[in-house]
Amino acid sequence: MNLEEELLNLVLNSPNAKEIRTISERLEEQSDFLFSQNAKDLLGVWELRWSSSKSPFLKYSPFIDNLQILDPFNSNGLNLLKPRGLPGIIGTGILIKLNMISEKRIGVRFTHAGLIGPDFRMKKIKVLTKIRNEQKGWLDITYLSNVIRICRGDKGTLFVLRKINRPNLFNKFSDFVNNF
Repeated sequence: MNLEEELLNLVLNSPNAKEIRTISERLEEQSDFLFSQNAKDLLGVWELRWSSSKSPFLKYSPFIDNLQILDPFNSNGLNLLKPRGLPGIIGTGILIKLNMISEKRIGVRFTHAGLIGPDFRMKKIKVLTKIRNEQKGWLDITYLSNVIRICRGDKGTLFVLRKINRPNLFNKFSDFVNNF
């Protein structure tokens, strides 16, 4: 089993394993990610499986989907916390504007936050408020494959995310952002 497979196995089956940080750091050393060459691999739906943060919102939970949907080609993103098993974009969301800062660093500006409900009479129920005090930061993409993304945030947090095959959810996100 290679390092990436070992990391994926740990985050899926033992999300609190101490080895996750060590293996992630070893994969970071092997990384050759460049935004200009690998942006297409960022596109899609990512599930947070592990983080070094103490914040409960940045920890894996078997009851909540902690998702990040990225569309770097249109500079859009969405952080979405939703009850596991519910389809669509339903839950607590933060809309993000993305910008490339360097070949490894992506700037994030949080624009709107709030609740996103189900569709009702052909309209999405949403209570998203514009974030008045500019909230922004950055992520360094330190390892990327078609399965795993490892990144570090501007506050030093290490994140391990797994790419999930949810094209329907990605399409709903695109529609949601375009109609926002």
